[in-house]
Amino acid sequence: MKKFFNMDTVIIAGLLLVMLAWNPVYQKYFAPPPDPVVILAATNAVDRAAVTNAVKPPVAVVAPETVPAVAPEAELRPASKVARLPEQTVILSNDLVRLTLSSWGGAVTAVELPNYSLTQKSPEPARLDFARYPALAYTGLPGVSADADFAITVLSNGAAAQLEAEGPDGLRLVRSIHLGRRYEVMIEDTFVNAGVVVKVLPAHSISLGEMGMLKDESHMNGMDSLAIDTLSATGGESVRHWASKRWFSEDLTLGDYFQEDGVRGHGCVGRPKMTRALPHSIQQRIDHNLDWVAVKNKFFVQILAPADGGSSGCNLIARRTPSASEVPADSRTWDSVAILSGVAADMRLPERALTPGDSFRQAFSYYVGPKELSSIRPLGRQMKEVMDFGTLKWLCEGLVWSLNGLHAVIPNYGIAIILLTLIVRIVFWPLTHKGTESMKRMQALQPQLKALQEKYRDKPQKLQQETMAMYRENKVNPLGGCLPMLIQIPVFFALFNVLRSAIELRFAGFLWVGDLSAPENLFVGMLPFGLALNILPLVMAATQAWQQHLTPMAGDPAQQKMMMFMPLIMLMFLYSMPSALVLYWTANQVMMIIQLLWQKRAKTASA
Repeated sequence: MKKFFNMDTVIIAGLLLVMLAWNPVYQKYFAPPPDPVVILAATNAVDRAAVTNAVKPPVAVVAPETVPAVAPEAELRPASKVARLPEQTVILSNDLVRLTLSSWGGAVTAVELPNYSLTQKSPEPARLDFARYPALAYTGLPGVSADADFAITVLSNGAAAQLEAEGPDGLRLVRSIHLGRRYEVMIEDTFVNAGVVVKVLPAHSISLGEMGMLKDESHMNGMDSLAIDTLSATGGESVRHWASKRWFSEDLTLGDYFQEDGVRGHGCVGRPKMTRALPHSIQQRIDHNLDWVAVKNKFFVQILAPADGGSSGCNLIARRTPSASEVPADSRTWDSVAILSGVAADMRLPERALTPGDSFRQAFSYYVGPKELSSIRPLGRQMKEVMDFGTLKWLCEGLVWSLNGLHAVIPNYGIAIILLTLIVRIVFWPLTHKGTESMKRMQALQPQLKALQEKYRDKPQKLQQETMAMYRENKVNPLGGCLPMLIQIPVFFALFNVLRSAIELRFAGFLWVGDLSAPENLFVGMLPFGLALNILPLVMAATQAWQQHLTPMAGDPAQQKMMMFMPLIMLMFLYSMPSALVLYWTANQVMMIIQLLWQKRAKTASA
């Protein structure tokens, strides 16, 4: 113990702890405050109290290049200038979905999901509120778009409805909406030219509602929970996840589109200096023919797909909430990265020509519900890619199936994760056992290796030859100790992809952990520096330190010393991660400890 706690060790441990606590301490005590002179200059024409208390009028989405220097909280759709009738709403429902339809635009303004609670302690159903930017509303079709008044007739005992609107030029839209058995909604829009001249319908678009984080759902640092996905209609193209870059590509992400042209795609290193504050909202046009568009948050998703072929493109729409200290006129306070608070999309459709009395039908499938693999996989057309499992999706799907199967036997996801960990350990038992034995043999050879290093100090090639000969003679694989960990890395990353956004873990409790899909966040607001207490990562670090103490150490002393800090490194990495992932890693360490103790006891008994 005395050798472990030397001065180098204390310094490195101190630096790691400073790194862990730096962000909350900086935000609380060192972030640059707004310049009071600039604040007065920016608001001298408006009474601050009036701005705070007034209801803000809707503001149109603008591109980054045209955003004003000072912008209020942006609405995603401009207010209608057409006098309209009072809004009428009806609710369509099946066992899993409650859809609120509005006479304004014939749109969906809210979706309730009775099988999911709104918050951890609330009996109310989860609610996706699209009031800011409704779903399934048209733009670009005068008289039948978002600013039109629709007549609504409820059909099929509340599981279907027909909506109808007619513009002053004779264009009529008859919309039929029907709920499927689960979360899929079928939409059939029939456009009729009731006029006496040829009617050219311009290129138009249909919307997916804006989604944000739901109440009591945590945002994971470094992970974009709000995202838009698209599938190109071109054969062979994969699903594009607009919240992240593809490997070895120069893709622009949703966050990049908030930046100026010269700043986009530069990452954090070598980025040119910003010349303006980030806009509050962006709308980016994508000109690829698409099979479908999806808008999602951490646990729920909308997917809109034309039934008769691809669309002509889409508009990506995103909104951010500036930090409390940001002042548009003071560059010192500008946010350098957009933290998204809302995402939406418009699917664009080509123009049509209708002769008098002619009509055409436009049908869509619309999934609105949980990011649940068993519900989305049957939809086909690669829609299950909205789960964003990455290159290890085959392994992720197997883990989801296994986790749900274990939960069906023992209905607690914490226990299911521990059992899944046990199964993984059993599968890898032969490799880990062999790896541990290899490390023991390596440790036994250390005196002979040091003697070789002394003997061939000035002959590195000869040293390498003699070392490899010694390994062969003693049947030791120098990589044998690393192999078990390397093989488990894909499993760890697959579990990370599964557990970070598994709808099954939302508000699932285990022991003192109230929500396995989020950090514990105990005593929030009661600890200094804005910190929260997460017990499970501390247990994880302790078990990893114990496991390393039991593991035979061999190789370079500098590498051995570095390995001593792995528990602290993993503590930093996992401290704010979902509790489910930390539980898996902790259970994995405990089972490794049991294996090492068993091997040690078996060796003692045989001696």
